[in-house]
Amino acid sequence: MSTPNVLPAEFTIYALAGLRKEWLARLPKISRAKRNTARPATAWLLDGSAVAEVDAAAVQLLVALAQALSARNRKLVLTTPSDRLASACEALGLSSLLQGDGDMGVAA
Repeated sequence: MSTPNVLPAEFTIYALAGLRKEWLARLPKISRAKRNTARPATAWLLDGSAVAEVDAAAVQLLVALAQALSARNRKLVLTTPSDRLASACEALGLSSLLQGDGDMGVAA
């Protein structure tokens, strides 16, 4: 994607229903032909700079998004996370989201 998706300032359980629907609509279809290729994953940019509030449910949604993207040969790249978002990811053992590799060490 040429422009990143943007996380809201209040990235908490209260905002997740709308975000989940929006992201599901934007996810590319899974292609069996592409799933087994050795091509590098395409980045799916997500701007976290505006996040002022975050909770574990919101970070869980990021993990689910990363898994869904992985199944589509895409990679979640969290760009410019706010300090609060970075702290939440680190506290929950998901520093890999901050490194832009999109791999949380969980099975997709």
